[in-house]
This record gives sequence, C-alpha cells and structure tokens, in this order.
Amino acid sequence: MATSTSQMSGGLTAKDLDAEEVNVTSAVLMGAAHHYGKYCEGPNETFMECRTASKDPRKCLAEGREVTCCALEFFRAVKGSCNEVFTAHWTCLDENNQSFKACKKTRKAFDACMEKTNGSSDSSAADPAAS
Repeated sequence: MATSTSQMSGGLTAKDLDAEEVNVTSAVLMGAAHHYGKYCEGPNETFMECRTASKDPRKCLAEGREVTCCALEFFRAVKGSCNEVFTAHWTCLDENNQSFKACKKTRKAFDACMEKTNGSSDSSAADPAAS
C-alpha cells in the first residue's frame, strides 16, 4: 500500500498535490469572477507567469496552491460579509441560464456590499450584461 509520501513520476509526492479544493458551481464562479479577479490578482499573475515561463505545470505547484488558497480566502470573506446578496446573485445566474442581463439588480446589490465591506469597487469592470 502506497503512503502519502510515496513518489510519483517526475519526483512528485502525493503531498505535493494535496490542497483543499474550491468546491463551488459555475454560477458561483461567474457571479464572483469580477471581484475574485481583483482580490487574487497577484497570485493568479504569478501562477500564469510561472506556467508561461516553465511550460511544465509540475514546476508551478506552489504557485497553483497559492491561487487556490487565495480563492478559498476570497469565498470565505464573501460568505462572512455578503453571503445573502451574493447567494441571491449566483442563484439568479443559476436560474437564468447564467445570463448577466437577467441579474443586473442582484449584481448591483452584490457589488455594493463588496465595496462597502471589502473595499472592492467594481466601477472599472466591464459590464457582462452589456454584451
């Protein structure tokens, strides 16, 4: 029986791949994308720079883990401060075939909450409902 520290191909161990997952639906991801992108901009850019430079995803596991940790931190912060309005927003997206146009009111409420509680202004983000 293999242990969690047994080696895999490429010198990796199971522990190298161990990370808590961001277990959310596509509606949740889409509903939060504009704020998540700002919140986790640094770790995401670092990861993409690593991936582009190395051409080997195994060399960017630490950076990928930082992206995941940032996403988990972001969703925990949203849950702690804007859960009700965010749930209304992603539920609207889920029930309306992920149409941003149908969910302008819920997005506006979510954006207002994020700005008030997390200082995350969304005034510069493109309006996906406009397309």
